[in-house]
Amino acid sequence: MNLFNHFKTITLTNDQKNALEQFYAFLQSEKRVFILQGYAGSGKTTLLKGIVEYFQSLEQIYQLMAPTGRAAKVINQKTGFPSTTIHKGIYSFDELQEIERGEEKNDVSFLYQYKMRNNPDAHDSILIIDEASMVSDSLSEGEFFRFGSGHLLKDLINYGRIQDPATTSKIVFIGDPAQLPPVGMSFSPALDPAYLKQHYQLEVLTAEMKEVKRQDANNGILLAATKMRQCLTSGFFNDFDLKTNKKDIFNPLYEDYLQSYKSQTGQKIIICYKNKTALDLNKAIRKDKFQGELPIQPSDTVIVGGNNYRLGIMNGEFAVVSGAKSSVETREIRFKTKGGNIESVKLTWRLIQLVLPDDNGQPKNVSGYILENYLYGDNYLKPEEQRALYVDFKTRYPKLRKGTEEFKEAISNDEYFNCIHLKYGYAVTCHKAQGGEWESAFVFWDRGVNSDFNFYESEQSRTGKSNADFYRWAYTATTRASKNLFCINPPYFSSFSNMSFIDVNVQREFNKLIGVNTETVEIDLNDEVMGELKRFDLLEAPLSLQDHFISHWYLLKKQYIDIIEWERVGYEIRYVFKRDDQTAAFKYWVNGKNEFKLNFQKLPSKTNSDVLFKFISNILENSNTIINRSTNEGVLNKIKFEVDLEENKPFLKNLFDEITLYLNFNEFISNVIHLDYRERYTIEYGSSVCVIDFEYNKEGFFGRVLPLESKCNDLDLLEKIKIIVNKLKQADYAI
Repeated sequence: MNLFNHFKTITLTNDQKNALEQFYAFLQSEKRVFILQGYAGSGKTTLLKGIVEYFQSLEQIYQLMAPTGRAAKVINQKTGFPSTTIHKGIYSFDELQEIERGEEKNDVSFLYQYKMRNNPDAHDSILIIDEASMVSDSLSEGEFFRFGSGHLLKDLINYGRIQDPATTSKIVFIGDPAQLPPVGMSFSPALDPAYLKQHYQLEVLTAEMKEVKRQDANNGILLAATKMRQCLTSGFFNDFDLKTNKKDIFNPLYEDYLQSYKSQTGQKIIICYKNKTALDLNKAIRKDKFQGELPIQPSDTVIVGGNNYRLGIMNGEFAVVSGAKSSVETREIRFKTKGGNIESVKLTWRLIQLVLPDDNGQPKNVSGYILENYLYGDNYLKPEEQRALYVDFKTRYPKLRKGTEEFKEAISNDEYFNCIHLKYGYAVTCHKAQGGEWESAFVFWDRGVNSDFNFYESEQSRTGKSNADFYRWAYTATTRASKNLFCINPPYFSSFSNMSFIDVNVQREFNKLIGVNTETVEIDLNDEVMGELKRFDLLEAPLSLQDHFISHWYLLKKQYIDIIEWERVGYEIRYVFKRDDQTAAFKYWVNGKNEFKLNFQKLPSKTNSDVLFKFISNILENSNTIINRSTNEGVLNKIKFEVDLEENKPFLKNLFDEITLYLNFNEFISNVIHLDYRERYTIEYGSSVCVIDFEYNKEGFFGRVLPLESKCNDLDLLEKIKIIVNKLKQADYAI
């Protein structure tokens, strides 16, 4: 059966169609890895469901896995197909192997390793890894027991045997590259073809889906997430807006968030950046729930903070406490440090019972001791606490010798040493929430703020937020909500905040003040211009280089000055100009994006007239040109904005949307011309016409708004545009 037959009842986006075509080609090829990158709302899960159905129709052996238990359950709920964690899928819990030993009596640097399973179907199977942005390839340290090599991606590749030419097995990585990378890494290696090629010599086929499905086009959460994603992929971090739309995005006040949280009856989560914020919020929620500051109680929601191999519960799984002993066990552990000092650590355990969903969504009961040091401490055990756990075990089993089978058996089954690491699960950090989805998510915007930030009265600033790390965190947090997103004191900033409408008479007087008497020169791309570009082999050059050349040629030809040489040498652009027997040579510099620096320099070896050099310099320094690349490819108010431009400069689409929103039904944008660092809008109302330039800088922030005096015939319409500009500028925003 054809792959596309499994999507007959679905209207696919163009991105989904292209991804399926690429995937089908991958299945027929000898390539071993396929990466499907899909952003929020692009329909990754829809494709995954159809692909699994296709495999089943072919009786193709496959394994569907995800990095966390929560993510595996989400896949199961959305597709209806069984899914497990990667750890349960590729590692064996049946056998422990000691792989490292410390030298000192109480050293805990040894590790016990859970070995990788033998994959009996590796010769012809397909591993499907969802939420692959979370798959790490850095060493997982700080545990007494570890899985395999400690490098999850490496073990996945070895388990699948996709580097073995004797097999035909493959791996499919599905994930969202805009989400947070694995802890301890700055990128997601499983979604990086270059990394897989360099480190594992794997040839990769990829597909990317950006287009939001039509049925989700009015989803405020997805629209906000898409704008964040566009900022990430474009590199312009100049717009951030999560103000309430009173539909699916809400902004409760800090003093009201608890009531809003309690009123949500479905699945819900609170997300923040700082561990301290999570600790404080959990404390406040529990105090309200139990009418006091009580120890852990039945009905408490908790999250597992570390893999517990003895009980089969994994880091990131959520559970509900079904029972908790009222008393605790506390022991004071004393031991010598390497410096000879005596360290004293108090460890406190409490016996509890948990209920959590298994791989099939059915309730699973586990019981064991939790370590309250971890519950009320940091998100990790301190080195002295790890040492104390080991010393306590050794004290209770004085006759066991490290390295023996008896020692290994005892330490792997000891309920105190293998105590459960739990945190309260009402409020969690974004990394802990990643891979999960809740009907309602409450996000506290404590990333990029000072340590003394007060949600009651502190105002957000843009400092620390105009960068990829903040946007990636915000995107991940925002997309945890499937129905309702509650943002408590979110930042707001806009590319419009520095806008300044300059009236025509003000422009005229300012030019007089600075001694500029020439108007901006507009240059159309006619046959003569194209001929000059062709003569210097610039037809395929970057537009910034073309426009620079055209401006020089046009301004100087009026003075009977010709360009006789043009060349690029590295990051230098060199011109040689000639009039009669006089020559003057100029050197400019560009950066890696082909953007020109303002300064230039004389090339003495090809200049025989300083007079000509000064004359040309004066013309170029006191002239302003605009290259009209198109006068008929504008954007009508009923025509879709250019997709490529929206992706590369999303703030330009925001300007278009906002102006359109403020115009009355009989006022419309009839044309938009995209010029160098400015947008030229033609706005019409009946016979009234105004042409306005919106200037912006290289960071994507708008500045001067300049009406073109000769192209505006209605002062009332011009005043309306001025009011719109002031509304855009005066919206609440972080500074």
